[in-house]
This record gives sequence, C-alpha cells and structure tokens, in this order.
Amino acid sequence: MRKRAAVIHDLASYGGAALMNIIPILYRLGVEVNPIPTAFFTTHGGFKGIKKQDNTEFMSEYTKHWNELNLSFQGIYLGLFTSAKQIENAHNFLDAFIREETLTVFDPIMGDNGSLYSFMKDINLQGMRSLVQRADIITPNLTEACLLLDIPYCTSMDKDEIKNCLVELSKLGPQYVVITSVPKGDKISTYSYNREDEVIFEISREKISGSYPGTGDAFTSVLFAKILQGCSMEESLITAVNFVERGIKILLENHMNPMEGLPLANTELIGSLYL
Repeated sequence: MRKRAAVIHDLASYGGAALMNIIPILYRLGVEVNPIPTAFFTTHGGFKGIKKQDNTEFMSEYTKHWNELNLSFQGIYLGLFTSAKQIENAHNFLDAFIREETLTVFDPIMGDNGSLYSFMKDINLQGMRSLVQRADIITPNLTEACLLLDIPYCTSMDKDEIKNCLVELSKLGPQYVVITSVPKGDKISTYSYNREDEVIFEISREKISGSYPGTGDAFTSVLFAKILQGCSMEESLITAVNFVERGIKILLENHMNPMEGLPLANTELIGSLYL
C-alpha cells in the first residue's frame, strides 16, 4: 500500500537540496509526497547572492484546505523553519493531522561544522525544541544536537559524551534520536538511540573530504521512507548512510560539481533504492 507523507520544508530551486531531494527519493521508495514549502529559494544556502520568497502566511492555507478534503497522512516530515510563525504553523498542522499511527520525523536544520547557516541567524531555539517534543524521530547533525542541548560544539566527543547527547535529546520527547556527522579520526559516524530499550546503534564510514550540500536531506528522506515502509531503524540507517556515501562517490568519480547536490538523475544511484 502506498504511504502518503506531508513534508514541510523549503524549496531551493537549484543545487539539489531540500524538497528537490526529498520528493524524488520518497516517491522512489513508494511514498506519495504532499509538500508545504516554508520558503522558496533561488538556490541552496551554499551559493552567494541567494534570493528568498517567504511562504509563512500561505502555509496555513494548506492546513485549512487539506482538512476540508479530509486528507490523512501516514508520515509527516518537518524540515527548515526560519521564523517563530512558521514553527507555530507547523504546530497547527500537527494538531490537525497527527494521529497515533502517524510517523513524524524532524530534521532540525540550523547549521553544520559548529556554525549556524547564514539564513538561520535569528533562529528560535525554544521553538525548535518544541517541535522536537512532537517528533517520533529527530535527525540533527552534531552541530544541531549541540544547539538543541545548549552545549558547546566539540569535534572530539567520546562515545560516552555522544551517548549523553542522545539520551538528553530523547528526554525532550522523541522515541528515536539520530545524530549525524560525528567526527571520529579519519571516519565519520552516525548514531541512533531508541529511548524505549536504550539501545545505541553506530555506523561509521571513511570520511570523504569536502562539502556536499543536500546530503542531510537525502539521508533523512531515505531513513524516513524506509521506516514508514516497515523497516527497522538499524536497516533504515544503514540504507540511508550507504545511499549518501554512494552518491558522493558517483559525484566525485564523474567529476561533477558538489554544489549541484547528489546526482539523483544517475540511474545507478537512484536504482540502489528499493522497497
């Protein structure tokens, strides 16, 4: 049975990120996508001169109309929010559509490598934490995890410190906490924590130097879709990490511009995803 998901995120028209990544990946994995753009960007945030059209005021129209249509969603995916009002709109959407069986994932996009993204300087951290409380799964990178916990960003955290971050984030509400982009020498690690059984799962890969916009969106999309289709957290996590790693390698092997995002039009890459 095809699953349906509402995705509240931004639309960056060039550069292979946000909804431009999320939509094809979810459809490939059998999930119908109903997007609610929080904002329209000419490119992702890695380009200079980026232009933005805010969509805050129109977001509520999706909630109203879809309610009138009696739509229901098996999954809800929350992503980029640039204002307190957008976060309020997201809460209103959750109030209208979240059900006991609904899977809600939140990728709390704020920054990376210890810094806030340029367009997130006025971020409402308390508002972001309020959305964490309503999610079943959150997927912050290490920078975002530190911001949510109000602790200093550190690239040399040991396993006990990472465990403490996972546990403290889970106390905010989500059953599963996933932290990505954790440096470990010449490797990069991703951790998941299940609040119910307190199991920590770790997956590490060789670190590939460089910056690859949109990989976080791709990672969360694969993870979300696989779990929505009934796969375990561990299987979904491995699939998501493998997909991103393979995408970066295909990009580099073909001398493509990393700023254009993962090559989702590559049949080998997109063909590696299956139900």
